[in-house]
Amino acid sequence: MSDLLPVELVFHGHPFDAAAVAHTLRHLAMRVGWQLVPCSQYRVLYATEAYVPDIADRPTCVVVPSSPAVGEHLRHARTPFPVARGAEGRLLPFPHETSSLKPGSLPGDVLAGAHACLSLWYERRSQPAAADGWITYEQDWMAHIGMSDPLPLADEWLDLIYDAAVHAGWPATRPRRHFAVVLTHDVDYLPGRKDRGFPRLARALYRQTFVRRKPLAALALVWGYLRAVGRSRPPYFEIPSILDEEARRGARSSFQFVVARRHRSDPAYAPAAHGPLEASREGRLAEICNSVPAGWEICLHGSLLASRTPGQLAAERARLDVLARRPVRGYRQHYLSFEPSGLFQEVAKASLCYDMSVGYNDRSGPRAGTYFPFRPYDPDARECYEFWEIPFVLMDTTLATTYRFAPAEALAHCKAVLQPVAAAGGCVSLIWHQEQCGGLLDPGYERVYFDLLDWLVAQGARLTSGAALLPELDAAWSNASKAE
Repeated sequence: MSDLLPVELVFHGHPFDAAAVAHTLRHLAMRVGWQLVPCSQYRVLYATEAYVPDIADRPTCVVVPSSPAVGEHLRHARTPFPVARGAEGRLLPFPHETSSLKPGSLPGDVLAGAHACLSLWYERRSQPAAADGWITYEQDWMAHIGMSDPLPLADEWLDLIYDAAVHAGWPATRPRRHFAVVLTHDVDYLPGRKDRGFPRLARALYRQTFVRRKPLAALALVWGYLRAVGRSRPPYFEIPSILDEEARRGARSSFQFVVARRHRSDPAYAPAAHGPLEASREGRLAEICNSVPAGWEICLHGSLLASRTPGQLAAERARLDVLARRPVRGYRQHYLSFEPSGLFQEVAKASLCYDMSVGYNDRSGPRAGTYFPFRPYDPDARECYEFWEIPFVLMDTTLATTYRFAPAEALAHCKAVLQPVAAAGGCVSLIWHQEQCGGLLDPGYERVYFDLLDWLVAQGARLTSGAALLPELDAAWSNASKAE
């Protein structure tokens, strides 16, 4: 595209991984209207050695200073990478002595810092691949450096390069970006054909009575359940109402279904093996998937150990392709139970187009430090994966279970989390379980999701499924780099 600013990436010295540096800079380029090219007067110099050549003195050069210590840390350390407060109070990764920096030089290796965020580097180094479960926020690196909540540090650090370039006289090229939210519904429960959702009610009553100590909420659940029993559809089956409410607002979303029950934590509706009962479950699941109209999306919700068992995720994707009678392109790991390198490898092997697993169970905010979709990088193969990671920053069960917000507090929190995404013109996903929308899990929460959609519409947000964004993301990624 001729209207993109040509930018050349130049190395001085040996970087920790030249492909990773270029890959990370490309994520900035696709957001700000740059195109990485073999030769240009506009240059980003990644300098690993102390001596910076004359090229750095040119006004059209921005210098990102690094050092061999950066590579040593990324290759061998198991502790969070070093950060420090700059002169303006901003956190900087791999900080450098500012008194020795030339004009146009940044005070830290922002490309290595952004790479570490986007690749979930700390999790890879600190979490055993074979362990079950998920990483909590308190176990992750941002908490370890004293941050009370996750922040979009990868975005902030990459933006420092753009800001320095404009300050140096480069043309301002950042396009106006429209805020987008990918709406998703993990289907972790479906009522049985005959049980009318009573097992789910029993669990909800136990949680409200004995875990949260809210007997009035338990009574509200009983009353709500008795009213719902008389409806044409069973309690805890809210997919039809979600479709109706989203259609009224011009929104589209995806439903993530589990198709294999191999662990006690996998949903009971998922088929486990062959036999009359499992065939019946498969038939019912196919019926529900095919009731979701075109425009809405069917995605895979991998069983608990799918991303940790080679080949299992691909088999589950193939199974859902058949049941849904449409190609399955998106994914989220059940319970977010994954180790990053294993997850990314299995998503790639399953030929999925995007994943939405990178977020926290117990905290709102950007786990990978970004409000934008990105392509994960494979440090072993030294190349990027072909699929997109769409970060999620909000989940209904986090609001109700971890934060224990009242409905009004939950809505206010959602707005506070999404407001900076809107200001950045970002694109993130949120999770709202389908059974939550009936008000039979957390009383009052049945309206939070739809009230949030109304607020998002008022903000001018695009409310969409992930698949609808793929052509635009692929085009932006392709345009951000021009081959030799």
